[in-house]
Amino acid sequence: MGRGYRIVLTADRATMTDYSGLEALGFLLCIPYRLVPEPIARKLLAPKIRTSKAGEAIIAPYALRKIEASLLVSGFEKSDIVVTTPEALSRVIGPDTRIVAIHVLDPLGLAPVSYTVSSLMGGGDTWTKKFFLELISKIRKLKERYRFKVIAGGPGTWQLRYIFKNLGIDCLIHGEGEVVFPEICRLVLEDKEIPDEVDGGSVPLELIPTIRAPARAGLVQITRGCPRRCQFCNPTMFNFRSIPLDQIVEEIKVNKLAGFDHMGLVTEDGFMYGARGVSVNRDAIMKLIEIIKNQGVNADFTHVSISGVLQGKDIIPIYNEAFNHGPENPYFVQVGLESGSSRIIAKYMAGKPRPWKPEDWPWMVLEATEIMNENYWYQCYTLILGLPGEDEYDVVKTLELIKSMRRAKCWIFPLLFIPMGRSMLEHESFAPVKIFEKECYRELLFTCIEHNLEFSKKVLPLMLRGIRNSLTRRAVTKFLMMSIKAIERTKYEIKSNIYSVIERLSQVKFISPIDVFRALVMMRVLIR
Repeated sequence: MGRGYRIVLTADRATMTDYSGLEALGFLLCIPYRLVPEPIARKLLAPKIRTSKAGEAIIAPYALRKIEASLLVSGFEKSDIVVTTPEALSRVIGPDTRIVAIHVLDPLGLAPVSYTVSSLMGGGDTWTKKFFLELISKIRKLKERYRFKVIAGGPGTWQLRYIFKNLGIDCLIHGEGEVVFPEICRLVLEDKEIPDEVDGGSVPLELIPTIRAPARAGLVQITRGCPRRCQFCNPTMFNFRSIPLDQIVEEIKVNKLAGFDHMGLVTEDGFMYGARGVSVNRDAIMKLIEIIKNQGVNADFTHVSISGVLQGKDIIPIYNEAFNHGPENPYFVQVGLESGSSRIIAKYMAGKPRPWKPEDWPWMVLEATEIMNENYWYQCYTLILGLPGEDEYDVVKTLELIKSMRRAKCWIFPLLFIPMGRSMLEHESFAPVKIFEKECYRELLFTCIEHNLEFSKKVLPLMLRGIRNSLTRRAVTKFLMMSIKAIERTKYEIKSNIYSVIERLSQVKFISPIDVFRALVMMRVLIR
């Protein structure tokens, strides 16, 4: 488009990719970029998304599809809007471009996984940050020429709050954007002043639009927000809403037309679909499963909760039958465990066990884990280390719980606490890596690492089947197995003297030209 689209929607490469068909590979972009050879990051972990001749992304992150839809239902012309990739920006931006909007997820590498992994690996910018700064550099150069406005929104805006003007961003949209973003666009197109920051708040259910074009990984949102109000998490600041079934079906059809036969059901807890409060609504979930199955596709919740599993355990076999889960096709799901200390649960996340009580949490975790494993659901559990006021007693209780899960088929990832923007703890301090000076923290980290290594070796072949290209799958498998062996060689040193490991890792680099050449040679050998 010679003169450019009036409104351009994009995201950095760490978000505007399909992760070679396996969303979990996105977490590897949270590693400092000096430790991941560039060809592996750009070719395997974050390959380019294809675009049309006009520069439009064939698929795109779900959040951008929602924003695109919000513009269309607000009266903007499709011919004025494009969702594009970082690589195609110069093809779609021109003299007529008035707005470039960026979806930001982890722009400075401060999200929980990025902050923790970077801290434990000797520091340095993550690939998520590197890709974001590359995008900003491109946009700033184009802005100097065409004088458009730059607007950023998404879960990662809190990371940019004090520096966005220096990056050439004119407006930050916090919260949900489907209502406020079209309003900001109108102000720009009418040559009116726009605010530096605006809070989109919580969009009423009836104003959440249906996507018009396919989303990466066939994503379809089924709930928004969370009723449990954990203090460390920002979705709790929004009202909980369940998306109507007819809208879910329409979005499935959009993705299905693009060739997706598996839908990722975006939710903070799939067992809360149709719920009022925190009680599982069996009828609503059963209807959801039935109506998705009738579309001729498989689907999986992105997240579930321990309380939800315990309440809805009778639903799980029906879910498995509908979506073909079993020993050869396990279901990998994200679940928040967070702490084994009932005191910490009561202080910061009292809603997580409901309708049970915080003191019930340890047995709840064990029973839910057993239920899920018996049904071939393999969890990616998260822990939060270093919450304000956490002491040795709390860490020991968590360690005791984790040790009692030795035979569980799951990953357990300890993450350092971060004061996420818009959460109830946003004014607290980041948990420092120096907490591992205490033996109880080192013991907990070691126990999780040892557990994860053993489970990963058993389950990786099943998990990596999701990578669509067989050569890519072989290369990623080799890369991950090499990483597992490296961690195995250092795990006892991590337990006894973690800072020597961190210091050595801080000196490792893979980004020199010769290292890139070696990585390319290695990849060619691996994929033969």
